[in-house]
This record gives sequence, C-alpha cells and structure tokens, in this order.
Amino acid sequence: MTLAFAVVPSNGRPVLDECLAAIGDQVDTVILIGNNWQRDRGVGSSGAFVSNDYDDGDQNISRWWNRGLAKAERLARFRGASEWDVAVINDDAILPADWVETLSSRMRSTTAVLAYPDQCGGHEEILHTRAEPVPLSQRITGYAFMLRGESGLRADEDFVWWAGDDALDWTARQQGGALLVPGIPVEHRAPDVQTNASPVLTAQTCRDMDTFVSKWGARPW
Repeated sequence: MTLAFAVVPSNGRPVLDECLAAIGDQVDTVILIGNNWQRDRGVGSSGAFVSNDYDDGDQNISRWWNRGLAKAERLARFRGASEWDVAVINDDAILPADWVETLSSRMRSTTAVLAYPDQCGGHEEILHTRAEPVPLSQRITGYAFMLRGESGLRADEDFVWWAGDDALDWTARQQGGALLVPGIPVEHRAPDVQTNASPVLTAQTCRDMDTFVSKWGARPW
C-alpha cells in the first residue's frame, strides 16, 4: 500500500483543527509546519500521527512546503517505502472523505506526478503535459494538491508567497504531467484572507508574478 502524508503549513488559525480532523483519517502522518507558531503534538487531529516542524524565519510558503516534502521523504524511506503520496494542504482547506485515496488512485493511473481537484464543477479528467497557460478553471488549487512523493518534486523557493504552486504545476507537467480530477472539490474557508490583510504579502504577490513571468515567459493563466 502506498504511504500517504499531508503537509500543512499553519500560523495557528482556529480553522486548523477542522482541517486536521478532515484529513487525519486519510493519511498515515500529518506534517505540521508551524510558521512562527507552535502547538502541542497531536492536538486537534484525528487518526494520523502529527509530526511537528517549525520555521521561525521570514514567510516563504515554498520553503515551508519543501520542509514538509523533505520530511515526508525521510519518513517514507525510513519505513522502506518505494512510493508515497504527499497532500499539500492549506490550514483552511477542509477535505471531503476519501479525497486522498481518490486523488492518489487517479494520479497513479496516469503518468502524472501532481494532481489537484476541479473546483469549478467540471466532469472531465485532464492531464496537462505542457508548461503553458490554462483556463483559470483548470489552474492548480494551490491550497490543496498532491504530489507523487518519490518523484522528488520540490517547490522553487524564489516564489515567496504566490505563483509557487503554478511553478510547481508547470514543472510537474514537464516531468510526467499534472492531473485535474473532477468530483472531489475542497471547501476553502478563507481564500486570500491572509494576503489581503497584509500590505507586505499583497506587494509580494506582484513580485512573485513578475518572477514567474521572468522564469517561465508567460503568466500561468
């Protein structure tokens, strides 16, 4: 059986407990990346063991993802796994039942190394294999996606707050594909709330998009 991990960066928002409760029975281990914040091991979770990691540096969501991905790899290899799934989840994303299993089975039935849910009510499974803009309705859901762990994919830490999910998506397309999966939408409780509340983060989104265009030659949508 394929091992399953979840990487959840959080600064301790109250909705985190609901996030962990929704994913706790779907994975073997939750890797909680506390950014400038800590909590007791396992509090608010159900099912999975919660492994805490902390990052007290500057806000860089790509770095948080990478810390979690690296830890998932260490744990998987320690357990002798040759393949494993890593769900990368915002702390305000509430997953439906069987989300991890469904996304994993669909991803692993194709060449895809990344998969994400269709949030726009579509019915077609789409495997993207070209690094090019797609309709906004098919864009990666940066708050909830899955990686084929053994692929070794990592986020580009030049993207501090925004567009890092798109860069990871486009990289995945070049390494086997990124799969859009219908029928398992995620409840996203607080989209852009942290960004809009912070002038620093709002300004960073512009810089990150400029970085994306500089590196990839186009906007992602």
